[in-house]
Amino acid sequence: MSRHTLSSGLTVLLERDPDAQSVAAGYFVNTGARDERRGEMGVSHFLEHLMFKGSEEMDAQTLSEQLDDLGGHSNAFTGEEATVYHAAALPERVLELLHTLTQLMRPALRESDLSSERGVILEEIAMYAEQPSVRVTDVLRADYWGEHPLGHQVLGTAATVSALTRAQIEGYWREHYDAAHVTLAVVGAFDEAEVLRWAEANLSDWPNRPSPALPSSSVSEPPHPAALHRLSDPSLSRVQVALACTGLGTRHPLREAAAILADLIGGENGALYWALVDTGLCDSADLAHLDYRDCGVFEGGLSCDPERLDEALGVFEEVLAGAANLITEDAVRRAARKAAVSILLRSETPQGRLFALGMEYLALGEVRSTAEIAERYMQVTAADVREVLRLCPLRELTVVVLGP
Repeated sequence: MSRHTLSSGLTVLLERDPDAQSVAAGYFVNTGARDERRGEMGVSHFLEHLMFKGSEEMDAQTLSEQLDDLGGHSNAFTGEEATVYHAAALPERVLELLHTLTQLMRPALRESDLSSERGVILEEIAMYAEQPSVRVTDVLRADYWGEHPLGHQVLGTAATVSALTRAQIEGYWREHYDAAHVTLAVVGAFDEAEVLRWAEANLSDWPNRPSPALPSSSVSEPPHPAALHRLSDPSLSRVQVALACTGLGTRHPLREAAAILADLIGGENGALYWALVDTGLCDSADLAHLDYRDCGVFEGGLSCDPERLDEALGVFEEVLAGAANLITEDAVRRAARKAAVSILLRSETPQGRLFALGMEYLALGEVRSTAEIAERYMQVTAADVREVLRLCPLRELTVVVLGP
C-alpha cells in the first residue's frame, strides 16, 4: 500500500493485490452535512445527486452508460463528514474506470438538472418522513446536538432543499471539492506505475484552494441535554424510541473500546437483545457507537407496543446502569474477535477494502492495513472498556418517543 501526493496537491492511495479478480476506485471527499451552513442544509447530498448528471465533456446518459459498461458496480453516498463516489471493474479496464469516475467529479451543474433532481430529493425526504424510525432519529439528533452542525439532516429539509440555488451548490463544490479535501483510492489488480502516470497526467489541474472556514465544526463540546421528548402520532400502532448519550471521537485512543462496549450492550447478541427482544418485550432494541472527528455519541433505541413502553424503557435503562457487569475479559475478547473478523471479511474484496482504506484515511489522516485495523480491536482489554464506561457513564440520556 502506498500514498502519493500529486503536483496538484491531491492525495492518491494505492493498494495493489495481484491475486484480485477486480479493481475498485473511489473519490473520498472530506466534507459532509456538518460542513454546511444551516440555511444550506442538504447541499452536500444535493451535489452528490448532481454529480451523476454529467460533465461538460460527458452528458448524464453517456456517463450512466459508461458506468454500466464497466460492470454496473458504481454508487455514491453522503454522510456527516464524508461524501464518497466509487465504482469497480475488471482489472484491464482500470484506466477507463478512473477516467469515468473523474468525469463524474467534474459536474456541469446545469440549471435544468437542478429542477428535476430537486424533485427527486424532495420525494426522498417525503418518503423517509413517513418512516417512524427515521422521524424519531431526526428529532433525536436535533435535540441532542442542538446548534452543533452534527445535528444537520443529511438530506436537508424540504424548505432548505427547495431554496438551494445553482450558485450556492456550485460555491459549495468549489470550496469543498478542491485537492485538499479529495482523496483518490484504488484497490485490487492494477499496475501501480501505470495508474500513477495516469493520475499525474489527468489530475494535475485539480483546483487547490485555501480551505474554507467551517461554520461551527470546531465545536468540540456539543450540547448533550438529558431530556425526554414525546411526540404523538395517532396513525401509528407502535412506539419508536431513540436515545443518545456522550461517546468518544474518532481520534480518541479508546475508539475501538467504545465500539466494543456498544456491542456488548446493544449488538445483535448483546444484553439489550436478551433483556428486551428475546423476552418478547420489544421487537427491536439496539445501541451503537458513532464517532466523529472531534466527538462521539452512543445512539440506540427500541420499538414496542404502546402499553409496554414504560416497562421497556425501564429495562433499557437497567441494562445501561448494569453495563459494568457485562465487561469481562472473555466477553471483551469475543466482541473484539467478532469485530476483527468482520473487518477482515469486508476487506477480502477490492471494493470492501476500498471503503476501509478511504474512510480511515479521511478520519485519521493515516493509512492502515486491514491487519492493523483488526489488530487494534484484538488489543482491546476489559480495562479499556471499563475506562470508556468511566468517561461515558451512559446516564445522561436524551430520549425521544414517537407513538400513538
